[in-house]
Amino acid sequence: MTLIGNRYEILSKIDSIELNTLYKARDVYDNTKVLIKIIEHENNIHEDFVSNLIDESTNIDGIKSHYIMKILEVGVHCTEDTVLYYIVSEYCGGIGLDKIISGNYLHLEAIIGIATQILRSLEVAHAHNLYHGDLKPSNIIVDKWYNIKISDFGVTKANNGVNLRLDNNIRYLCPHQLNINYTDIESDFFALGIILYECIFKKLPFEKGATEKEMLKFIDKGVNWNEVKAVNGNEELINIIKKLLSRTNKYTNISDIIIDISKIMYDKADIEEEIIDDIEEKSRNGKIISPKKFLLGTAVIALISFMAAAYL
Repeated sequence: MTLIGNRYEILSKIDSIELNTLYKARDVYDNTKVLIKIIEHENNIHEDFVSNLIDESTNIDGIKSHYIMKILEVGVHCTEDTVLYYIVSEYCGGIGLDKIISGNYLHLEAIIGIATQILRSLEVAHAHNLYHGDLKPSNIIVDKWYNIKISDFGVTKANNGVNLRLDNNIRYLCPHQLNINYTDIESDFFALGIILYECIFKKLPFEKGATEKEMLKFIDKGVNWNEVKAVNGNEELINIIKKLLSRTNKYTNISDIIIDISKIMYDKADIEEEIIDDIEEKSRNGKIISPKKFLLGTAVIALISFMAAAYL
């Protein structure tokens, strides 16, 4: 049994531990489940990273958001070959959004629900002068009811605002992160646009660049919207994505994004009323209700209920 920090046992059945991956683990001190991520020291990691992240974890704990994963401990694990940092977070069930995107079709209601929760997490974080700076699907844990928890809040800020670029993953970084290593709330908006694009089309909007310069070139080239096709009435959501990824006509605050997402919700509410009226009429007349319409009605009702709860 290999213990990380002489305390945490990886529960996943693996031959070797992959760096930069969120694992389920057991705290052997009190026999509780936690989540743990192990990061190898690299040149772009600031010397005060660990102490800064401990401070940020205290700030995150004070936020008390349902959507932000709490950091329980930050430490250093040394081996014969290298220095590793480990980040222990509260346990939550579910899988990474990246696995859902790669393995399943995400219907519009689920995407809107996930987007709304991400926005709520960013809203409260930004109100506390905290950005994420490294939003990507693997950092978003989704349970079977599509409730989410976002990990790694505070990590980029603890590194003096410089994204760690783990595994050289720069595909979710905004232009000014790539260009001058500057991270702010607009960085989170840009990453959200990429994530939502990926949820709909199951691919990333820009080609993969091996370096910051190449990635900037592909972003400057832009998205060929003529090559992608809106399905299942998601045109309004695509318009939001376009604005999130725009270099000029872009969002500058969370409220505007939430308002635009809400408009989609209200459109669905109108559809809901029409569907319910039709279902009730057919029920009164003893007619058969199509399974597709029934499922659509229940899905829309669930979406409206979720969105209403999110704004309470």
